Amino acid sequence: MKYHVTCNTDNNYAQHCVVMLCSLFDNNKGLDFCVHILINDLSEENKKAIIDLSKQYGNEIIFHMVDESLLEDLQYRKHRPLTKAAYYRVLLPSILDESIERVLYLDCDMIVLRDISDLYRIDISEYALAATSDVTPWTSEHRLQLNLSMQDKAFCSGIMMINLKYWREHNAQNKLIEFSRTKREPVYLHDQDALNYVFRNQWFELPPKWNHTPLSVSVGAAKWFDNEEYAFNPCIMHYSGDLKPWYNVWFPEKKYYVKYILLSGYPATIINKDIKFRIYGIIFVFRYFMSRFIYPILPEFLEILFRDTFFTIKLVLTLLINPRGLKKLILNRWEIKHR
Repeated sequence: MKYHVTCNTDNNYAQHCVVMLCSLFDNNKGLDFCVHILINDLSEENKKAIIDLSKQYGNEIIFHMVDESLLEDLQYRKHRPLTKAAYYRVLLPSILDESIERVLYLDCDMIVLRDISDLYRIDISEYALAATSDVTPWTSEHRLQLNLSMQDKAFCSGIMMINLKYWREHNAQNKLIEFSRTKREPVYLHDQDALNYVFRNQWFELPPKWNHTPLSVSVGAAKWFDNEEYAFNPCIMHYSGDLKPWYNVWFPEKKYYVKYILLSGYPATIINKDIKFRIYGIIFVFRYFMSRFIYPILPEFLEILFRDTFFTIKLVLTLLINPRGLKKLILNRWEIKHR
C-alpha cells in the first residue's frame, strides 16, 4: 500500500521540513510513503536534501509547483503576516492526481513519534477530513466569522487526514478560496479559518495524542486514557506555540527536534532570541513543571497560594517587559477565576 503524505515549505522552513520527514520515515520504516511537497520557491540545495533523505529510507518525493495566481486577493492578518504558502493546502484537490483519494497533511513544525498507519484505517468516507480539536475560536468576532455555534468545535489544520474525494465532489477548493477572499477584520488563522468555515460539522475528531503541544499536561478530554496518552505517549509533537525548538531557548520537548535534526544530517540553524523572550520561556517552563509535578499533590489552599504568587510574579514581569500585554493577562486571569 502506498501512503500519501503532503506538506508545504519554502527555504525558510526547509530545515523543519527535513526534520519532520526524518521523524516520519524513521518511526514508520515498514510503510511505503509518497510525499507530495507543495512549493513555489525552494532552492535546488534544499530539494536535494529532501530527496537524499527520502532515498535513504526508500521513499518517494514529488515536488508540486504551486500556481500562486490562483491565490490572488486573499486576506492576511496585519500582525505577523504570512506568505501565500499559508493557503497552498486549499489547492490540493487540483494539484494531486484524481487517483489519490486521501492524503495525510502535516505541518513542518511537527515531529512524528509513533506509527501513523492507524490514521489510514479510519473510515472518513462521509467526512471532509479527520483532525484534532483546537482551542479556537479566540473571540466572539472569530466565532462569528466561522459561523460556529456555542456547541460547535473548531479543528486544528496542522494535521489532517484529508478526504480528497469528498473535497472534489463538494467543490471544496472554490468554496475555500471564496471564503479566503472575503473581507474580514481582523484576520485570525488564514486557511485554518477557511477550512473550519467550509467544513464545520463535517470533520471527524481524532484523539488528542495526534497533536501534542509542548508544555501542556492535559487537554481535558472526556476519557482518562486520552489524557494519559496525550501526556505520556503522544503520536505527534506539534510546536505550534511561541516556543520553537530552533530558538536558543530550552524546554523539555525540544529534545525530539534535536534528535531528528541530528539524525537527518541537515545543517541546523539556531535563532537567537532576545532576553525578553528568554524570560518568557523560563516562565512557561516553570509553569509546566508546576502543573505536571507540584499542583496534583498540593492541598487546595496551597495550590491557590502558589497560583496567586505565580500570577503576581508574572504581572510584575509583564509590566517591566511588555506593558501592552497587561490587559490580556488580567482578562485571562479573570476568565480562570470565573470558570
